[in-house]
Amino acid sequence: MKELFYDLILLAQKEKASDIHFMIKDDVCICSLRTLKGFKKIDLEQGMQLFQYIKYRANLDLGNLMTPQSGTFDLLFNEKIHLYFRFSLIATLQSQTGVLRILNNHAQFQIKDLTKDKKQQELFLQWCHMRTGLICFSGPTNSGKTTTLNALLSEISRNEQLKVITLEDPIEILNPAFLQLQVNEKLNFTYEEGIRQLLRHDPDVIMIGEIRDAVTAAMTFRCALSGHLVFTTIHAKSAQEAIKRLEEFGLDKRELTDTLTVVVNQRLYPNKKRKERICIYEILHGKALCDVLAGRKPTNHETIQMRIQKAVDANEISLDDARYDLLDQ
Repeated sequence: MKELFYDLILLAQKEKASDIHFMIKDDVCICSLRTLKGFKKIDLEQGMQLFQYIKYRANLDLGNLMTPQSGTFDLLFNEKIHLYFRFSLIATLQSQTGVLRILNNHAQFQIKDLTKDKKQQELFLQWCHMRTGLICFSGPTNSGKTTTLNALLSEISRNEQLKVITLEDPIEILNPAFLQLQVNEKLNFTYEEGIRQLLRHDPDVIMIGEIRDAVTAAMTFRCALSGHLVFTTIHAKSAQEAIKRLEEFGLDKRELTDTLTVVVNQRLYPNKKRKERICIYEILHGKALCDVLAGRKPTNHETIQMRIQKAVDANEISLDDARYDLLDQ
């Protein structure tokens, strides 16, 4: 079964998949890869047996499947490549669904690799020299937020000689340049507790993996208000939507005006001109951010849809790949 699992991971890497999805219904296993072009179904030999093997490797409680569970494990490939995995399982009376993610399968990027837009590169570098503030990255799943953050934190660690601590669930890119803490709900090491602990280690720069609830939002706000430079992420379809979500989590506009420095929204697409991916960024900062927080319509600001349309017009990405995001306005 281990060989079959190896083959599945190799296929996922070939397709540049971010996750492997399993659906079990009527004793039939349907497996799909989440790629940049959406889900791609694959024929999986011995799918049910492989599904059980992954649950076993993730050390899930097989006698309590009706409770949502997740677990991590690692394997050594070809005696030299050490890969780490997280497997999440949700079961109902009718079906089981599982999602497998390869945690340390991301390429290491520098700021110059994130975008060809020189003005945006300059902004990214400016943020690396800041000492206080809250910079929030937003976008859907698989939009490159973790890769962007890792490039910025690597730049800070390399050139600024500052102490960087991250709190993540899970740690997707292992980086020895800074201290990475892993949330562990089973051991009561939550985002809330993790933030309390990392503040005791005198960090200069903090990265909170994701704002998921009001408690995490309040703790993240407290970190920024106490004089740290804080990076975080939130799921939102645009920069202005990200601000609305922060308000829904209990942060009012007055608090955000005091701390929020930049809001970024991003998307990741296949590049038509090269065999690589291209990341499209919307950056809300300065006067435009002040306008939004004051309830005014920002001027001279390019939304994520405008940036995507520019990339389509420049023949950098295909209209088919971008159609969903352009319709979502």
